[in-house]
Amino acid sequence: MTHFFSELIKTVILGDSDVSDRADLFSCWRGYQTAIAMVGQQLYNMGSQLCRSCRKRHESEDLSSSTLLPAETQEQEEDITASDTTKDIEVQEEPTSTLSHLGNQRLLPHQIMDSTDFKQRSREMTDYITEYLQNIKERRVLPDVEPGYLRKLLPEEAPESGEKWESIMEDVETKIMPGVTHWQHPRFHAYFPAGNSYPSILADMLSDAIGCIGFSWAASPACTELETVMVDWLGRMMHLPKQLLPFTEGGKGGGVIQGSASECTLVSLLAARAAALRKLKEKYPDEEDGVLLSKLVAYCSKQSHSSMEKAGIIAFVKMRQVQTDEKYSMRGAELAEAIRNDEEKGLVPFFVGATLGTTGSCAFDNIEEIGEICGEKNIWLHVDGAYGGNALICPEFRYLLKGFEHVHSFNFNPNKWMLVNFDCSVMWVRDKRVLTNAFSVNPLYLQHENEDEAIDYRHWTIPLSRRFRSLKLWFVIRTFGVEGLRKYIRNHVKLAKLFESLVRADDRYEILGDVTLGLVCFRLKGQNSLTESLLKRINDSGKLHMVPANLNGKYVIRFAVCHQNAVDDDIKYSWDVVLKYTDKVLRRSPTKNVAMFGAFMDNKYSAMHSTSAPLMPSVLERLSEERESGESTDEEKDDGPVGRLPRLFSFSDEKRPTFRLKNPPLRRRTSFSNQPGELKNLQDEYRKLKMNNNDNNNVFYDKDIPERPATLQRRMTIT
Repeated sequence: MTHFFSELIKTVILGDSDVSDRADLFSCWRGYQTAIAMVGQQLYNMGSQLCRSCRKRHESEDLSSSTLLPAETQEQEEDITASDTTKDIEVQEEPTSTLSHLGNQRLLPHQIMDSTDFKQRSREMTDYITEYLQNIKERRVLPDVEPGYLRKLLPEEAPESGEKWESIMEDVETKIMPGVTHWQHPRFHAYFPAGNSYPSILADMLSDAIGCIGFSWAASPACTELETVMVDWLGRMMHLPKQLLPFTEGGKGGGVIQGSASECTLVSLLAARAAALRKLKEKYPDEEDGVLLSKLVAYCSKQSHSSMEKAGIIAFVKMRQVQTDEKYSMRGAELAEAIRNDEEKGLVPFFVGATLGTTGSCAFDNIEEIGEICGEKNIWLHVDGAYGGNALICPEFRYLLKGFEHVHSFNFNPNKWMLVNFDCSVMWVRDKRVLTNAFSVNPLYLQHENEDEAIDYRHWTIPLSRRFRSLKLWFVIRTFGVEGLRKYIRNHVKLAKLFESLVRADDRYEILGDVTLGLVCFRLKGQNSLTESLLKRINDSGKLHMVPANLNGKYVIRFAVCHQNAVDDDIKYSWDVVLKYTDKVLRRSPTKNVAMFGAFMDNKYSAMHSTSAPLMPSVLERLSEERESGESTDEEKDDGPVGRLPRLFSFSDEKRPTFRLKNPPLRRRTSFSNQPGELKNLQDEYRKLKMNNNDNNNVFYDKDIPERPATLQRRMTIT
């Protein structure tokens, strides 16, 4: 290497060879940049001294801008002077033309990160990560940027020369972080949890450093074998049927780590399709494959994840969506009817995708009923437990395993609810040969002598290249232990129950679906537009982040407990935010004044008679609180003609209320007894609402009136 370096200096800098030799040496040099960077400080300093000598000799020709070696170098620590160096090497004049083919390219850029720099930068990055996670609460959970914001902040072209590390990290904070949705934020309640923990982060660092591509046992034996052990550990932790586990004596099952639940669904569907086509081909050998493919039909719930539908599109098979019951669960009877209808049309049912913990409401399909039908019809049953499957490590949730003896394949995502970073989705199959037969492609360059004895996971997945994902599972399980992971899941379930209790305590809301795990689906009673407006206001505020779902036509807000260390105070804070923006939404509802008038009518109040019947308790409580405080914000004063609900009424005598218009014409007190037409308008609007509503409890929110009555252009109060 030292000889090569010296020859390169003599040739390119000093001109001791012709141009073609220099070009050859330069070409070789590009391949050895990394090796030369590790030669040592002495060679680097030697080049620096030569660089200085060259610059001095060509100062008059102004060639400093074309210098090949770094302009800024360290002072040489060894006792080697410039004069000593130039005595050993005869410096010759270098014609300008010999440098023209190299331009301004630097051979030894000072920005190269060596092992010493990496140690320093890795410590800095560790500090940055820990500070980010510890202080993430101070950041806005949802970014306040518009599409295309980042392109305006970054250069149009990639830099020709390397940049300083400090500059890169500065841009991370000033350009990247403002556009990041912070999934690890304690106010993040959207989707499902995104697994994250320090052991998992460290495992990914090690995996990236090892850098193996574990497509076969020969490509990296440890990568393959640790993966097999981890899927066996997880299967035993969840008490899966032994027929799915890889080390069951005489069993055909096994497991693999895929990138996502979507991949698992697609792989299962393609394996089932290949098996079904093989059987049909045996029965109808003269039919074209395309004709047989057109006969296949698959099934999933209407509440299934979108990946089910997408898998059907990719596989070119029909995907029937089966209606769910009142708890949003797919049941056996509805599935049987759908299968019967398709069989009458000459179609061939071959695949059913069930779910443990749907994305919309965390509902659970009835695996026992569905499994019996699939067993009778010889249909492949795949169960997607991306989120809900994690709970199977807790004994109290293992009742969800009923019917798993009929399951052909099952997957869940440790990167959702087991503190493992994305990507990591574990999948099991009852018969691994059916899976590998569908994906087996074996060119000579991938074959090895241990194929018959070892697992090659390239036959289990769509991509050939595979990351060392099992490392982070191994790190996390060993660090937390099974009991630690159970504690984490149970805490999220407890916090979801707390949020559920807060919602149920306010009769303006309703909860849809059962709260079984860490998800609560709630909405404002009435039209979907109310809940939609509420969610938009909350997300726009940046105080919380939640997403909606459609449950049989009803727009709901999904509140998912996501933060690793979430506590009761986090849930109460989130509920306070919901309440704050609920008031803002309802004070602008066009049916509110009519609704409040209806409340008085239902309680037998009138403008002409006194009564001792109580007003609705919730209204009285909120009215009395405001009267005692005597406060109203500027925002509330500018609400427009329809005011906040508690400010609609005031009382001088609860037993004898009289109606008047606030700010009536000529500013004189006007009783409703003097305005019979206005009272009649309100009565008519109220009757319309009541007649069009099937549930009297929700009469005030279920139907919006088409237009605001003229009387509502002025705010009503009671004095």
